[in-house]
Amino acid sequence: MAKKVMIVGGGQWQVPIIKKAKELGFYVINTNLYEESEGFKYADVGIVADVLDKKKNLKIAEEYEPNAIITDQSDIAVPTVAYLCEQLSLPGIGFDKANLFTDKYRMREFCCNNGFPTPKFYCCFSFSDLKKAAVKLGYPFVIKPTNNQSSRGVHKICTFAELEIKYNDTLNYCNSGPVLAEQFIGGTEYTVEGFKTAAKHYSLAVSKKKHFRENEVVASRLLYSKSMSIEELKRINNMLIEKMELPFGITHAEYKYWNGIFYLIEVAARGGGTKISSHIVPLLSGIDTNEMLIRMALGEKIEEIGDISQTDMSVVLEFFVFENGRVKEIRGLEKIKSLENVIDISLNFKIGDYLYPPTDDRSRAGYFIACDESKDGLLQLIEQIKTTLEVIYE
Repeated sequence: MAKKVMIVGGGQWQVPIIKKAKELGFYVINTNLYEESEGFKYADVGIVADVLDKKKNLKIAEEYEPNAIITDQSDIAVPTVAYLCEQLSLPGIGFDKANLFTDKYRMREFCCNNGFPTPKFYCCFSFSDLKKAAVKLGYPFVIKPTNNQSSRGVHKICTFAELEIKYNDTLNYCNSGPVLAEQFIGGTEYTVEGFKTAAKHYSLAVSKKKHFRENEVVASRLLYSKSMSIEELKRINNMLIEKMELPFGITHAEYKYWNGIFYLIEVAARGGGTKISSHIVPLLSGIDTNEMLIRMALGEKIEEIGDISQTDMSVVLEFFVFENGRVKEIRGLEKIKSLENVIDISLNFKIGDYLYPPTDDRSRAGYFIACDESKDGLLQLIEQIKTTLEVIYE
């Protein structure tokens, strides 16, 4: 009989790792909150369960007795997976370690205690605490949930007048945790995608981020190119994750370079969303991190990754920007899909929907992933895609 792999989380970003597990010949059990979850279409069994509901997911795991339990591209599923693995004595990262990689306050404390540059920060359990933090930090500063994902509830606070409104929104995304107030770090933002084997951490791809003009905490572009392969940043990232003692798995980290220093914004024990870990990292490095995660979760001890591609390929993850309004017609999408160097494209709206500016990562209108052998060629392709796609409004 085929070995069983349980995958917690069944949204569109979990589809690639579900497909990979099936491609490798495993029987896949997938849990997610919604009956119409995309992942259920590709799994052998799809069961409705909130990824935050540890008890229900444990009951499902006990019934199906999987040989491995994993997730990817979902921060909130990481503690649940670690808990299930501990309860069933399966290879995992450990529940305490999962909390270290998902609790942003604990991350900040770890950096401070271990000599890694980090913004000044305060843990706020009330609005009174937040007002005191504002006085200490000065404006602008950032507030965020300590334990959520996709930039939900993250706000840059520029004046006291907007503090209470933004605080209430942040509270809506706190999973029974406090609010983190931290110093706003300027400069250039980078992401680092990697994998931790049993022996060491490998930083496999680096991107430079751009943000929406309307909301500077939400990314509009991640550009991966050879010129972004900053060895000092890779060294710091490897050292941090090894110091955090992650047993194994895919990693995604975000840093800002400001006044000559790389400041950690956050680090996660899962792949970057929007198909970064499943599509972009293998293209740039030649390393299939999804397959490696599955193999290690099944108990295989992998110490060396092997040869990492030294490609000149440039890759972009770009998010669309549209005007506000109700959509009457969408033109050019099929033409874009036919372009040779377009890896993936998806729109998060349909005819009849009303488009608004993005408030977090999940509310972005759509994206595409594209590549080219040169950075200049890629930039030309980006413009071709953006001018080809037309949204007609009522």
